Amino acid sequence: MAERKGIRTRLRSWWRRVTGKGATEPDGAPETVDEPDSEDTSPFGQAAQAEVGVELPPVEETLSVAADGDVFAFELVPHFRWSSREMTLDVLRERAALHEEAARGKLLRRAWSVARACDPGDPVAAEKAVNKELRGGWCYHDEKGLIRCRPSVRMRIDPALREHVLPFHLAEVRMEKEHHLGKLKADQVKELTGRWLQVMSELELLGTLGAAERRLLVPFAAALADEDFFKVMQALKNTRRNGAEALADVLTAATKHHEQVGLFEYANAYDKALSEFCRQMGLSPFSWVDTVGDVEELAP
Repeated sequence: MAERKGIRTRLRSWWRRVTGKGATEPDGAPETVDEPDSEDTSPFGQAAQAEVGVELPPVEETLSVAADGDVFAFELVPHFRWSSREMTLDVLRERAALHEEAARGKLLRRAWSVARACDPGDPVAAEKAVNKELRGGWCYHDEKGLIRCRPSVRMRIDPALREHVLPFHLAEVRMEKEHHLGKLKADQVKELTGRWLQVMSELELLGTLGAAERRLLVPFAAALADEDFFKVMQALKNTRRNGAEALADVLTAATKHHEQVGLFEYANAYDKALSEFCRQMGLSPFSWVDTVGDVEELAP
């Protein structure tokens, strides 16, 4: 069936060239839908002429099609590729220029209905949808022969919408980069601090470092690893020392004034204060009692 249509089309074109009839159709004339390429021959059994194609210089003017909601619009940049099996390259270039304005109008009509269903913030999806609608193109029956037009478009977001969302995208990029940089810095600080702790442990012959030894040495190792990390660890060290001094003051005052409250109330307050201090310092409750007991057992 496609072969018969191809033969009839070529017969009509040949008859127009012979009789001189069939001038270029006006812009509003009906346009046939593109048909698949076929390997049909000319009416007289000769091999079909090789297809020639041309792309005209792009026009600077862009088209505008409304997006979903009819508030924003896409900027549409059309692109046309012209081809024919019945013309030379120079003739095709000349005849395609005559049909380009009509092709822009038809492209706009087809793209309009598709773009109105697309999110104004997603020009990529809109571009794919419009190009899918334009796939295959259409043909023009020119006095010089059949011309095939294959259109495509590039879509851009509305400039007003781009200006509105630009600060948010910049902030998102900045946060992502800062997050990546923070993770990279943390990994480096961890590696360097651990390496300096290992050096100190080997030089001091401490063996495997426990929690107490690490709390003592980490602030010093941090000074060699990173300045900001050192400041944080130094502040943590000062907070722990201040907490110990505050607890000592509370216990000293309690020993002087415990007679003003009952023995149970005094012991209960003392236990809570000591447990909270041990929790903040990272110590097991009453671990210092076990240590003192071990020392007393070793004493002569």
